[in-house]
Amino acid sequence: MHLQLCPLQLQDFDELVAHAASYPPGEDLVGPPTPICWTVKTREEAEARLTFHFNKQQSRFIGDPTVRYMKVVDRADNDSIISIARWHFYPTGYNFDTEIHWETHNPIPGQSIPRDFNIGLHNHILRSRDVARSSWTQPNSPCWILMHMVTHPSHRGKGAAGLLIRWGIEQAEKDGVPAYLEAGVMGRPIYERYGFVQVGDLLDVDLKEFGINAVFSMCKMAYFPQTKALSHQSQLRKDLTVERDQTADPMDVL
Repeated sequence: MHLQLCPLQLQDFDELVAHAASYPPGEDLVGPPTPICWTVKTREEAEARLTFHFNKQQSRFIGDPTVRYMKVVDRADNDSIISIARWHFYPTGYNFDTEIHWETHNPIPGQSIPRDFNIGLHNHILRSRDVARSSWTQPNSPCWILMHMVTHPSHRGKGAAGLLIRWGIEQAEKDGVPAYLEAGVMGRPIYERYGFVQVGDLLDVDLKEFGINAVFSMCKMAYFPQTKALSHQSQLRKDLTVERDQTADPMDVL
């Protein structure tokens, strides 16, 4: 097998940015929602987007204690990085208020934001995704969360994503805690293949406020350790039922 899974290293960020010179514009490891918030047509634009994106990721690599970056390299292609994932372990559960600043871009005085980057749209999508997490995950409970995974377009279908997903599942099983993620609708089947199940309805984020007549839809998905699967699923269903009963408006019932 030519693919190898290993931890991402700090120096790897330079290689990820260098993909702008090796592949057609936009065919890189920048994950959603950035590509819809910042389209690129030239190598220069692609390099600018990669640099900005991975500068943020590099600061997270250094400063966020919850993060575990993993990569898949192709040993038959000079150990080139073809896929990356960003898993997180939260010992006391995910807290939106303390964690959201890592996801959003928050300009500081003197910082330049690229002209072509729709920062408002980017932050809107990620804030909507992350603030909803408390409504469908177990509160104040340890968990693993997959927040970023992308495979280079020319290397899809080779099993790289499966290696990254299985790594997170192994951590969840070892710790005896659930793993969560929000997946695009088209990506749901691959996670189901590894034991993730969809929780509740789709999470729909309306983009009309930003001049886009579309909805960004995500599947809320959970993996429960095999030894605790039944108890976790039962408790989650109870929690969601209680929440719906407490928040439902009688006028919504037809």
